[in-house]
Amino acid sequence: MNGLPPLRALHYFHQAALHSSFSVAAEHLHVTHSAISHQIRQLESWMGKPLFVRSNGRVKLTSHGDHLLVSCQQAFSELRSSCENIRTGLLQQIRISCAPSFLSQWLIPRIASFYQCYPEIEVHFLPLAPISQLRSEHVDVLILSHGDPPEPDIDATLVSEDEIGPLCAPHLASQLRVGNDLAKMTLLHADTRLHAWSEWAAKTGHSGRLNGGKHFETLTLGIQAARSGLGVLMAPRLLVRKELEDGTLLAPLGFVRVERATWMMTKQSRRQDTEISVFRAWLRDAGQP
Repeated sequence: MNGLPPLRALHYFHQAALHSSFSVAAEHLHVTHSAISHQIRQLESWMGKPLFVRSNGRVKLTSHGDHLLVSCQQAFSELRSSCENIRTGLLQQIRISCAPSFLSQWLIPRIASFYQCYPEIEVHFLPLAPISQLRSEHVDVLILSHGDPPEPDIDATLVSEDEIGPLCAPHLASQLRVGNDLAKMTLLHADTRLHAWSEWAAKTGHSGRLNGGKHFETLTLGIQAARSGLGVLMAPRLLVRKELEDGTLLAPLGFVRVERATWMMTKQSRRQDTEISVFRAWLRDAGQP
């Protein structure tokens, strides 16, 4: 059995319940009295409980009917409002897809200023999606670290060049002065960025073993572990800007550029949409050091 009865039956019930009359509901809906009765009987059969008490040609709601009427009033009111907003173009929303680490480490700490500037725009955060989701318009904006140039139908705005480096809590920084010191330290790995250490080694020429240590499911958890002094984590500068500023994480060996960057992407044909344009402008300002 589906989770909802037929919408027509609910609609007919709603009108009959509002007017306490099948006949008046039939007039409002431009259908016959028997059509109303048939839909109500189907609805009561689906529910397994009576919704009306029928007596001397009149109908009165049961307690179950009263409860369903309240739900119908709320649901139909919200549907009516949403449909009207969409029809008149008043509903503004933007669906943003990005990695959980970017969302928690960069976007969420800054998004309050976007809400303040654009309270009429409803923001929905979605899991990281493939670029095809932009083309199908299941997402409006995709933010990701990407190495290849975008295809012609995708508009890409640079958020940041990607730089990565080893990070640790302040009390461990004195133990990490050169790359070879890593051999004596616990390395932290985010399972969402398993090649981060080898990527850094290729850029710096480091030849030591970098595959041991502790693993964490996400980069956000890895950052928390590094802040807690559990070891040294490889992470992008973009996502630890706050920790570097407040001194809870240090980068004793600095950062190196890698062959990719973080981009805001959208469908080329939609780049001038109002919500996308204002979010792009806000993102540029929020990304300034």
